[in-house]
Amino acid sequence: MDRTDAGGKGLRLKRFMGLGLADLGLLVLAFGLVHLLNYGHLNISATNYSILQLQILVWLVLSLAGNKFSRIPDLSYIMGAGLTLKIGAGILFLLSLLIVGLQLMHFSRTMAYGTIILFLVLELATLGLYHWIRGPVPHPGRYPVESQPVRLSRSLIIVDGFMLLAVFFLVTYLKRGSLTLFHPYDDILLIYFGLWLGFSLFTRKFNRENFSDFLSAFGPALKTALFMAAGLAFFIYLFRLEPVSRLQVFAPLVFLLALECLIFFLYATYRRHGLMGRDLEDREEVNAYFDQRSKQPWLEPAEEPRVQEPAGEKLKHALDFFDPRIYELISSQMDLQKLDRSDCALLSTDNMFNLEVLENDRMGLIINLHKINDVRWFNRYFLLAHEKLRPGGCLVGKAHTISTHRDFYRHKYPRYLSSLFYSLSFIWGRVFPKLPGLKKFYFAVTRGRNRMVSRAEVLGRLCFCGYRILAEEEIGYRFFFVAQKIKRPSMDPDPTYGPLVGLRRTGLGGQPITVYKFRTMYPFSEYIQDYVFNLHGTKDGDKIINDFRITGWGKVFRKLWIDELPMLYNWLRGDLKLVGVRPLSDHKLSTYPEELQEKRKKVKPGLLPPFYADRPTTVEGFFQAEEDYLDGYMKKPLRTDFRYFWIIVWNIVVRRARSG
Repeated sequence: MDRTDAGGKGLRLKRFMGLGLADLGLLVLAFGLVHLLNYGHLNISATNYSILQLQILVWLVLSLAGNKFSRIPDLSYIMGAGLTLKIGAGILFLLSLLIVGLQLMHFSRTMAYGTIILFLVLELATLGLYHWIRGPVPHPGRYPVESQPVRLSRSLIIVDGFMLLAVFFLVTYLKRGSLTLFHPYDDILLIYFGLWLGFSLFTRKFNRENFSDFLSAFGPALKTALFMAAGLAFFIYLFRLEPVSRLQVFAPLVFLLALECLIFFLYATYRRHGLMGRDLEDREEVNAYFDQRSKQPWLEPAEEPRVQEPAGEKLKHALDFFDPRIYELISSQMDLQKLDRSDCALLSTDNMFNLEVLENDRMGLIINLHKINDVRWFNRYFLLAHEKLRPGGCLVGKAHTISTHRDFYRHKYPRYLSSLFYSLSFIWGRVFPKLPGLKKFYFAVTRGRNRMVSRAEVLGRLCFCGYRILAEEEIGYRFFFVAQKIKRPSMDPDPTYGPLVGLRRTGLGGQPITVYKFRTMYPFSEYIQDYVFNLHGTKDGDKIINDFRITGWGKVFRKLWIDELPMLYNWLRGDLKLVGVRPLSDHKLSTYPEELQEKRKKVKPGLLPPFYADRPTTVEGFFQAEEDYLDGYMKKPLRTDFRYFWIIVWNIVVRRARSG
């Protein structure tokens, strides 16, 4: 590890600890001042000491959850004050919920709430002093993101309101044996409806767009129930609405949530018909998409667009605000002085609506500085941009890939913390979105934001959607790409998914066959084989050097030959023989000498290639090894295969020859 990086991590850790201790000091100071003003002395009783312990616990949990001590120093005063007030409000509500839930109503409200309020005042004053000494923090420069208007379902609001009223009286009857509301439950019912309406609007619980599937609708309902529970506890404790039954107060929320599960499931099922509920992942879907939307005579040569105001200078000023290297990356691939400013779109959005407003087949350059990790459907986003670009136009975007995530955590935290945080982030953002059961839960909670994606998958999806990769670069722990629109996406074969993949290969007589293997590469990797080959070349004439398409566990599979076990099915079916040259893709075969290509087509490919018998170390040696085998096989097939079989087995078992 570089000493500079180690020193930077140490400074960040010291700053994190220093701010945490300083904030804790402000909380204790606020508690002491309130106690002094309330009682006239600092002889703290056991009850008040318990209040302080509870406050510190809630403060610590919410401050860490909100990443308060890491974010505050880098924010402007307004944004820092907003984060402080948000966490402070959370402390008040969570503290109230614990007090009421644990039946600690005898606690002093002055000590409980007065301390937190004074603590917030001291925090804001300290934050203002910090910015006055340090100077203004520059605005982060986010572009405003135009979002679609929220469309509320009035019928759902009415039904949900009646359900709330019904479950409240149902619980009252079960508890009291009567529907009569005695004090303070009449006041609590009014508070119920106020909190229900306020938090339902805040979480967009009744937004029709939530009901593309059940879990997307359930997420806001669950958040509303939790917020209502905390809000009820706050008002009960604030106004001393006691004695109250915790069952009678909080049980209606459980019943309401259960009823909402049923109603929202039925409504989501009804709404799902005709809604865009998934990404476009195969050739037929992409073809139908273009037949429906695109009116362009496909990629016909267009007139050279007039340039009235070149986009270069304006883009340079705008992109320098983010990072000058972004402009350098783009300008290295296209002449921005030949691009009119009106044909260029600079965005920072995860909402595809902001692309919809652009004119079809018009744009020469679309730049989106918001990471695609937050876009719900990758292929739909790339295809929509494809629709807006004219032939030869370019899309520039960025992503937070698996490798940039890892580098980011290593840079920001010490080694032991970075490994922990990265592992947790990987499980949540990469594993959860891939598993069938957890996938729905993940997208319901996050709406697909911040999920991890590999570099290979980003580039592969671009090629699948009709782009050619012009350039890629990591800038500021983010992965940037420049891709050019060159073809109609639906001409590509279908991508492969799941642990078992079917790969299109060339068989006997040049006929296409499908070879089955366990997946060792990231999804959509097959679409960038040409790109990776041209980028890195091959070693030993066969394996691509530094092939980033291979996953970590895929390398293990290859070394242990696990990935090729499904090819035994191809052997039993007759597509392959036991010993023979490897079945190759059309692109890979095109890189071989023409004479060797013709010889390969005359012989059925096999499971055990002659490479493991001769073990060449050069490209020429690899080609010669295959040619020697093919010449021998065409003269004496059985004898040649028998001899090669035992040599290959010996090299694999004894000399530990392995697949690369």
